[in-house]
Amino acid sequence: MADSDIPIPLRRPASLVGEPQAALAGDRPRLARFATEAVVRRQRRVWSLRAASWDQHGSAGLGKVTAAVLDAAAVRPGEVVVDLGCGTGQLSLPLAERGGRVLAVDVSQDMVDRLEEAASRRDVTSLECAAVPIEDLELPERSVDLVVSSYALHHLRDADKARLVLATFSWLRPGGRLVVADMMFGRGASSSDRKIIAGKVRALACKGPGGWWRVAKNAARYLLRIHERPVPASTWTAMLRRSGFDGVTASTIAAEAGLVTGRRPAAPAG
Repeated sequence: MADSDIPIPLRRPASLVGEPQAALAGDRPRLARFATEAVVRRQRRVWSLRAASWDQHGSAGLGKVTAAVLDAAAVRPGEVVVDLGCGTGQLSLPLAERGGRVLAVDVSQDMVDRLEEAASRRDVTSLECAAVPIEDLELPERSVDLVVSSYALHHLRDADKARLVLATFSWLRPGGRLVVADMMFGRGASSSDRKIIAGKVRALACKGPGGWWRVAKNAARYLLRIHERPVPASTWTAMLRRSGFDGVTASTIAAEAGLVTGRRPAAPAG
């Protein structure tokens, strides 16, 4: 269903649905590669199990995040877009319907299958899907106008977040944009972190025994950095600036949800 100018991952197709590609991870130390591969295996398992019911998990908060990303992305007809951690297409489908030529990427083949089914039902043709770990995605340099992600990148190890931002800069054409919405808070060192954490605990505690179980489970994940590894918006903006982005912005969407944007500088005239 893809238009021909949508970038295709450089290693395709058989390796896209297998284990993380060793060649792409070759610049990582051995222990780091092992850690990343463990994260990828867990994420593939978790999101494949959730794929069938994922569309039922919509909420007003998630809808607000999606709207904020689409607004910040401001996709123009014909632009080539990459959606990192696409899930079942909350961003990919409207971006394609607004004229973008979208490459939708997710670690879970089941999520990708559901997105392709939805695209077929909605007669969306300018969309290509790839079941590949975000950590291992490789695209041609200067082949993309816009990269977006919503509530996916906090699952990555911090070192892989930094590597991804740097890779994204290389994929973007001059003037291309990166838009990331995600959990954005740290380890409780700042007052804003503590406010976000306290708010999440209160919201879950109000749900009774089930809520307290989720508090305990999420606290363990947070302390051990298992499954969810959020970092504050300041960390994201620093990563973007170090990678070469300019016009970097950060804003709060709601609760713990933050939005960070940056632009690859335009090529100098001449």
